Amino acid sequence: MVVALALNAGARWAVALGVAFAPNVWRLGPPSPAFELPADLAARGRRLETQVGPPQATLVSWLLEPSAQPARGSIVLLHGVRQDRRSLLGAGQAFADAGYRSILVDLRGHGESSGTFLTYGAVETHDLSQLLDGLSSAGVELGPVGVYGFSYGAAVAIDLGARDRRVAAVVAVAPFASLRAVLADYRTQYLPAPLNRIPDSWFDLALGDASWLASFDPEQSSPLRSIASSTTHQLLIHGTADTQVPLRHSQALFDVAGPLAELLAIPGATHHSLPNQVIQQRALDWFARWLGPERSQL
Repeated sequence: MVVALALNAGARWAVALGVAFAPNVWRLGPPSPAFELPADLAARGRRLETQVGPPQATLVSWLLEPSAQPARGSIVLLHGVRQDRRSLLGAGQAFADAGYRSILVDLRGHGESSGTFLTYGAVETHDLSQLLDGLSSAGVELGPVGVYGFSYGAAVAIDLGARDRRVAAVVAVAPFASLRAVLADYRTQYLPAPLNRIPDSWFDLALGDASWLASFDPEQSSPLRSIASSTTHQLLIHGTADTQVPLRHSQALFDVAGPLAELLAIPGATHHSLPNQVIQQRALDWFARWLGPERSQL
């Protein structure tokens, strides 16, 4: 009995640690030297370090300026979980080429940014508001602000749009509706079939352990809750064949978002096979509509 209880507690804490700890916690040594802007972008880009918190962390970002000044606005780009800012460089370049300032961020605990825990938007949104504050204080004219995010970054983007009134438009690609809901999908996707017989209550306890470790409320880390009260224009993009974060997450978000949201379902696309050029063009159309000078008339 004692052994069984110990194994049960150990397994539950293993799940909790997997949910709570940021990817950089497990990294040995310094970041890869590949965290450099390509040579063709170096002339209009620079690396930023921003102190944020609490809890204290350093956010590392790339700032890509458009060739024509002044910029039409600023777009913050947020990557997926266990990815980093490099994964969205193509989108960042496309936005900069279209006249926007692109701000590609390593979310806390990812890439070159420090930070021990993931809080699924609870702390990350405060980090990003502080980043925007810092840019404004340094004399950067942000103009109208948009946010573009993928998966984990899409969920954070929705939360940021609801909490920071500077954000006028969000493009959320494959977002999850809530941490609790996406963990249930991950169980089905990644755990062996026998382990899926473990009751939901056991995983709820593991999620409670994770939130205790990282000091956040999982009920507050809910894009579903955020989008329902948001005044930001939201474009939700999702693949119909996504099994990692199924389409029903975006459908649930759309159902409570009201008239400020649109949902674009990409037939046959999975979580990692979304057509980048199509998505980037739809994102640019959305930002042109809601970040442009005519936005107040729409």
